[in-house]
Amino acid sequence: MTILSPPPDKRVLGAVIAVGAALASSHAGLAARRWSMRRFGQTGTGFVEDAIVFGSGLAVSNPSLVSHQA
Repeated sequence: MTILSPPPDKRVLGAVIAVGAALASSHAGLAARRWSMRRFGQTGTGFVEDAIVFGSGLAVSNPSLVSHQA
C-alpha cells in the first residue's frame, strides 16, 4: 500500500479537514458512549469501546491483517 502525501499547497487544507473530522468523530463517539452507558452500563460499554479501539489500531498498524491482497 502506498501512502501519498498531499502537495505542499494542500497540506494546510488537509490538516484542517483532518482536525474537523477528528472533532466530529470525537463528538459522535462521546454521544454514542453516553447513550450506551445509560442503556447498558459502564463496564459493558467500556469493553466494547476498548475492543473497537484495539481492533482499529491493529488494522491501522498492520493493514495486511485486513487486506484481501495479503
